[in-house]
Amino acid sequence: MLGKLFRLALVLAIVGAPLFWWLTRPGDIAAAELAGLSGDAARGERVFHAGGCAGCHAAPGAEDEARLVLAGGHRFETPFGTFLAPNISPDPEHGIGGWSLADLARAMRRGV
Repeated sequence: MLGKLFRLALVLAIVGAPLFWWLTRPGDIAAAELAGLSGDAARGERVFHAGGCAGCHAAPGAEDEARLVLAGGHRFETPFGTFLAPNISPDPEHGIGGWSLADLARAMRRGV
């Protein structure tokens, strides 16, 4: 009896895991959602200050103008583990400078 339950659980896991992934996968951002976006730096600066982005994304110990670099690294100790704020600088290798507009939209709108 225990062997049958194990086989049933194994089959359910094999079928269930891909089904769960498919149901919860992040979808693509439609081109129409990106059509109205622009590279308006003034608007981005307002969002930056309103959102307090430097509070988490500035490098630890950064002060004054260095807080605008957004190199990340701020540690958040939680009951679930330690989270690190990511580097959201425009650096193409270490930051988000190599991201497409769709990549940024997915991260901002869907957390992916």
